[in-house]
Amino acid sequence: MSSYLKFYFDKNDPKFFSKTAIINDSPDNFVSHVFITAPIYDDFGIKIGTKVSDDIIQQIGKDQYSVKISSTYYFEGNGTVTWNYAFVNSRPDPYYPLNEVHASNIVSTTGKYFGKTGAVSLTALASGRRDVVVGFNF
Repeated sequence: MSSYLKFYFDKNDPKFFSKTAIINDSPDNFVSHVFITAPIYDDFGIKIGTKVSDDIIQQIGKDQYSVKISSTYYFEGNGTVTWNYAFVNSRPDPYYPLNEVHASNIVSTTGKYFGKTGAVSLTALASGRRDVVVGFNF
């Protein structure tokens, strides 16, 4: 097993699914819950699993929204890797700022990856593609 996993998903993929539940839409206290499901692909465009996320958006100021993302990557027949990430957005949507590396620790693993620790990094491109690298500690 390699010490990292490299893959991508795309928010413009026809199989990308997003559903938003607005909890409070008042102008000063917006709160929503967003659920996302997307296929994940290796560098050759072969589907290797599925990404699911459970995102919370809460307004923290004028044109400032706290976005808390909990993502799990399901690798078919191999297990899962879960990570959390948070950032402030100027709009009430869960999409990562573009062309920046977003990184955080792995918080949970199962299957073949059980017990592994490390970090996840994601780069969001303007095309809609999200490049992801999971690096495992030795």
